Amino acid sequence: MIKPDTLKIVVLFAALAMLLPLPVMQYIGEESWYTMSAYEMFVNHKWWHQTLFGWDLGKPPLFNWLTIAVAEVIGWEHLEIAPRIVSVVSTWASACVVFLMARRLFPGHDTTPWLATLIYLTMGEVFFWYGWLGYADATFGFFIFSAIICLWIAIEDNKLKWFIVSLLLISLAFLVKNFSCYAIYGLAGMVLLHRFQRWHMLSNPLFLALGLLGLAFPWAYQTYFIQFGSSTSDTLIHAMLNFKGFGILDYVYHWISYPLLFIARAFPMTILLVWLMWKNKQRYQLSPYLITLICLLIACIAPFWVSAAATPRYLIPFYGLFALLLTGLVLQLDHDKLKLAFKIMVIIVIIKVPYSFGILPYIKDWRPERDIKIVAEEIMQFTGEKPLRTQNDVSIGLSLAAYINVRTPHDQFIHWYNGKERQVFILTEVEEPLFGKMIKHWRLQGTNAYLYWQQ
Repeated sequence: MIKPDTLKIVVLFAALAMLLPLPVMQYIGEESWYTMSAYEMFVNHKWWHQTLFGWDLGKPPLFNWLTIAVAEVIGWEHLEIAPRIVSVVSTWASACVVFLMARRLFPGHDTTPWLATLIYLTMGEVFFWYGWLGYADATFGFFIFSAIICLWIAIEDNKLKWFIVSLLLISLAFLVKNFSCYAIYGLAGMVLLHRFQRWHMLSNPLFLALGLLGLAFPWAYQTYFIQFGSSTSDTLIHAMLNFKGFGILDYVYHWISYPLLFIARAFPMTILLVWLMWKNKQRYQLSPYLITLICLLIACIAPFWVSAAATPRYLIPFYGLFALLLTGLVLQLDHDKLKLAFKIMVIIVIIKVPYSFGILPYIKDWRPERDIKIVAEEIMQFTGEKPLRTQNDVSIGLSLAAYINVRTPHDQFIHWYNGKERQVFILTEVEEPLFGKMIKHWRLQGTNAYLYWQQ
């Protein structure tokens, strides 16, 4: 086996390496969407409502609360880092759940939980992207994954307290993002009831009452805190759109590629295990626990697998389960192959350094027409003390607004232009002569940004 101290040190470095891109990168994709809504929530003191440029989004608030808490500690001028810290801490928390569950599933080796943790932390999708990116997905994934694990323990051991914990965790998952977590939770519960033959638990009045109480939480939230049904209806509409407008070939391509994408993005261990099976005729035995993990993965992924529009980010909650499955397979390797697996994970950790400080910044920020922050500073030079409004809600427009907001007084944050105000600057994504005199045009990351002065 791998030396325990060496393994622990590598796990520590892998965990710390998650932090490397945080202060380096400018806003990426939807990150500014989260920071803008968190900023407006903080300024307006409307703690249960997400808004964007003053428009009510009807989304759950927990990720905003966490972002605000971090921003209060590190300073609002570093707002782009705040949701990334939340994501990294969520990834670390998921790694801890992997550690604890590996100790339960694979007893007998003190190093196995550490190995499982390293496998999870070095998964490509987690280590290089969603594990640190300032999206809600890592936090959403942590609460779903930990809820499923607690539900596993509750069902296998017939423990009421773990069922209560799992209900609390899945409710927190809902508060992070949307109602879809309950569908995943229900599918996982059906698999676990079948695998451990605990169907009698469904006839236990206490379990049923607690389950119904847990399911009532999103109803209570939507009834008493936001417009009734808006979060659920938005989720259902989005889910239905994932099935609309696609031909049979689109579905066939998705059905074939989606599981392969999931496996590929969990590199390097997935690729190594497949290569050993093909090249060295390595054979793997599936214990009852490993079969349970496979069944859970298939059931939880199924709703996204059948939909032609589902993206890889929907798979984030399931990498913890996948890491446990991979751990069970890696433990079947002989000494030399196990050392090879460990060396590959060490290489992945080392690669994170040039990736964070060179490769990713070059791709996202350093090439021509990529620097969002310098354009935000230029806009502020043009606007001075004059009010700035926007009609630019694409990612670049949101990022520009986010950088400008934290550099101006809280009560002057950017609002959506209503078409009536005068003596204001207006930021748009398309040319619009009706907005007055064009001050400047920028080309940023493949999209346009225009600044107008409306007299």
